[in-house]
Amino acid sequence: MEKKYTAIIRKSKLEYVAICLELNVSARGDDLADVEKNLKTAIELYLEDTKEHPGMVVSPISTDEIIEFLRDTEPDWYKEPGEGLILKPLEIHEVPSYA
Repeated sequence: MEKKYTAIIRKSKLEYVAICLELNVSARGDDLADVEKNLKTAIELYLEDTKEHPGMVVSPISTDEIIEFLRDTEPDWYKEPGEGLILKPLEIHEVPSYA
């Protein structure tokens, strides 16, 4: 069975940015298809490196890093929540798991 990985993709001002949560690997692209292809390639290359260098530490993205990623890719349309609200909207696109 192939291992599956979870990705978050956000649109920044200039491009799409994706990050794999389990491996803390990221990629960029001009559109969703491009960033998906680039992330899959980045994951494959990363996994090849871990096989060649067994001492390499593989760790998931930390909470602080995911928060920084979300802040850095905050959409232009985002406005501060209204009075009494603390939650921020998050635009979600269904993204396939990567093997």
